[in-house]
Amino acid sequence: MFKYLTRIMGTVLALMLLLNTPALAAEGKIVVEKMDKAGLDRLMQDPNNQSMIVAMAAWCGPCRKELPTLVKLFDKYKDQGLKMVGISLDANGPQAMQPILDKLHVNFPVYWVGVDMAREYDIYAIPMIFFIKNGQVVEKLPGKRSHKDLDRKIKELFELP
Repeated sequence: MFKYLTRIMGTVLALMLLLNTPALAAEGKIVVEKMDKAGLDRLMQDPNNQSMIVAMAAWCGPCRKELPTLVKLFDKYKDQGLKMVGISLDANGPQAMQPILDKLHVNFPVYWVGVDMAREYDIYAIPMIFFIKNGQVVEKLPGKRSHKDLDRKIKELFELP
């Protein structure tokens, strides 16, 4: 009986974890899912978080050009505790960003929040990166940045080697 309950609890826990992160396709690719304002608020205000939240859209050329840099930086710093999350502002829903993520092998979660969220968070240009430390936005960078500039900013703001 105990083994049976343990299996059920393990399954429930696994499902909870899956529901709390973007789904992974069979090939291990990130699948864009919808996030509401409450979810984005939680992400932005997490007191145990040092993260970069990247506002983007499929139609934005600079956003697409910056993604390979973000993938490399995430690979470099994820083991040091840096979290990176993309938020899609596309009007066409989650499916608009999916082909770009697949093509560029994006390896961090991306959520669709829609156009209205741009007003809520004063996103006046994209790409825009929110640097979050201990539940506070410590810096907001509009526009595409070089690998060197972003690497330096990550080291500076998050005190990483």
